[in-house]
Amino acid sequence: MDSVILPELPTYLFAPNLAGVLSLAVTFLLPLLAALFMRTSWSAFRKGLVLLLVSAVKTFLEAWLVAVEAEGAFHVGETAYAVVVNFGLAVVFYAGLLRNTPVQQAVISRGPVKEHAAAG
Repeated sequence: MDSVILPELPTYLFAPNLAGVLSLAVTFLLPLLAALFMRTSWSAFRKGLVLLLVSAVKTFLEAWLVAVEAEGAFHVGETAYAVVVNFGLAVVFYAGLLRNTPVQQAVISRGPVKEHAAAG
């Protein structure tokens, strides 16, 4: 059986260079970035979908930049796998360090999509 070949993205091969460090840092900031597009009243499932979408955008942009720089092919399957890994890392970071912290609550409350109290 052949071994699994991971996508050639700095986050997973973690080359100790600026691109690798920035990629990993952005991955861990994804929950805060995603929170800018969430409402506090949304279900966990809906918030998870937003985080998955943000993870996908980050990963596809990163993979596209790597493919352009290397003048190589863009591998959709490997990139889709990388989206799942990015999403998993972001969820672990959120659940382990950010959930219900003042930082997370501040981002949600100051994001472009805010809860509005009913006029009464």
